[in-house]
Amino acid sequence: MKGSKVAAMAGAIVMTLGIGTGPAHATGSDQAQFARILKQQYDAWYEEDGAKFAATFTKDADLVTFNGDHLAGRDGIAKGMQYYFDNYIPTSKLKVLDEHIRYAERHLVFIVRTTCIVEPPATGCRDGSRSRNTNVLSEKDGRWAQESFQNTRVDPLPPGVVPVREPKAFSGTIEQIRQRQEDAWFEEDGPKFASTFTKDADVVTFTADHLRTRRGIAERMQFYFDNHIDHTRLKTLGEHTRFVHRDLAIVVRTDCQLVPPATDCRPDSVSRNTNVLVKQGGKWSQESFQNTRYVPIGQPGTQDVAGS
Repeated sequence: MKGSKVAAMAGAIVMTLGIGTGPAHATGSDQAQFARILKQQYDAWYEEDGAKFAATFTKDADLVTFNGDHLAGRDGIAKGMQYYFDNYIPTSKLKVLDEHIRYAERHLVFIVRTTCIVEPPATGCRDGSRSRNTNVLSEKDGRWAQESFQNTRVDPLPPGVVPVREPKAFSGTIEQIRQRQEDAWFEEDGPKFASTFTKDADVVTFTADHLRTRRGIAERMQFYFDNHIDHTRLKTLGEHTRFVHRDLAIVVRTDCQLVPPATDCRPDSVSRNTNVLVKQGGKWSQESFQNTRYVPIGQPGTQDVAGS
């Protein structure tokens, strides 16, 4: 079942860990481990080996594919990826086009990459295969592993921002952050939406636009609200919350949009997002967010759209 249509869809599932120079304080040991993860995932993709691919993740990791499927846990990632390899992904290689590495703290790294698929013997990117992914890695006992991954197909919007002042930081409970973001969405207030993020946070939108820093998030979100986003409310359909430790939470949430006064989801508006939050001084803030439109293709090992 490896037809061209399915191959084009599967192409944007690209899940790779490319290695760049990294931040100045990255150690040689970090770089070596990042390179090991890269090679293992690269080889696993080409060999179509789901278990080998999943082995680079922590036991309870979360992975959201380009079509919004949520693969939960290392076993779920292995089963889901093997299903993709066996049914949808043609033999191919991965290519890293760009990457942004950020250490939120010494043992927590965020890597946002732009990637594509190459089908041998070609050496260039296959048309329509560019995607952007957020990779969250944690270090424990000197060893790095992936805690979460989400991928979104690149569908660029025109450039533009609305200049704003640096938003004042907002922190609170995880629920308070979610509510403030939903209120900001309905009010079409970019700075209010951005205020829930840390100063250097990363956001990847459902079109795979990469917004960097709290101010950058505010300016680009205001541009979206003013030019591209209809007046809608957000509705949470399901939530999967995992505490990596007491000060680090990963929330995979399924949402849709409501067009007031309607109370049902607008057609084709269901999406799934990964939210990474850190706790400092007893309050939570958001370090990264990525959203992907949910288009189910049906495979084992996934969380259902309304599930937790």
